[in-house]
Amino acid sequence: MMWFIKFLQKRPSDTTIMIARMIVGMIIIGGLYYNLIVQWDKIESNFFWIEVSPQYLLYIKYLFIAIWIIPLMIWVLNICVIRKKWMKILQITAWVLLIYISSKILPWDANKLDIDSLIAILWFASVVCWITGKCITGKCLKFWETITKIRV
Repeated sequence: MMWFIKFLQKRPSDTTIMIARMIVGMIIIGGLYYNLIVQWDKIESNFFWIEVSPQYLLYIKYLFIAIWIIPLMIWVLNICVIRKKWMKILQITAWVLLIYISSKILPWDANKLDIDSLIAILWFASVVCWITGKCITGKCLKFWETITKIRV
């Protein structure tokens, strides 16, 4: 347990943060595409107490996959679009999205780990990023901040 706390105390390098974002994004995109499109797993048809027709469920499946292209584009372009405070809010939003998506995918076999279980496990990484605040690259930490040096 102590090694985990020591690990959380250190801030990872920018390349480590970017590689971790890329790997998690590709796991989510690849897993969702394979399970929802290739294997044709089912998702719930009840969204926010509204019954959705089967023809729109395919669009919702592609929307679940397309959401995770945004972190990959930020990784590829290495851009900062929001401040540190808003980045932390975005991390908690990703956590909520992961929980919501994992709850909407119907497990087809209760004895096997499927994509819904994988996404439910991956939300832990988003919670750790949000709580520690250390998974923001150095370039984005100082985004829109003016640094003034006061010499005495």
